Amino acid sequence: MEWFVKALNKDERGFTLIELIVVIAILGILAAIAVPRVTTSLSKAKENADIANAQIIGQAAERYMIEKGVDTVSGGLDELVKTGYLNKIPKTSSGGEFTLETSNGKATVKIGDKEYYPTYPTQSQ
Repeated sequence: MEWFVKALNKDERGFTLIELIVVIAILGILAAIAVPRVTTSLSKAKENADIANAQIIGQAAERYMIEKGVDTVSGGLDELVKTGYLNKIPKTSSGGEFTLETSNGKATVKIGDKEYYPTYPTQSQ
């Protein structure tokens, strides 16, 4: 049991209370800087995921209308799932729902009062 016991020499001292307070203050400052940045990044990522889902829904609706030769999707999102153009109806990051509007072969997807239109990648030459 003697190997557990170690006597402190005069040169070996622990941290003082002041040093510990300074370290804790520095950690607090770093946390105060980092936490808002992380939460901002998280909310931006959720918003981007909603926009990407709106794009996918709009593209699926326009593909449906082209392949079926119709101007509208009469059954809305349920019709796209039933016919296999979507795997499932996604929820928004806030737990809300996407709204699909189709007319003249064009699709508009709404999240609340914001509207999104499907875009397609362009081919570079």
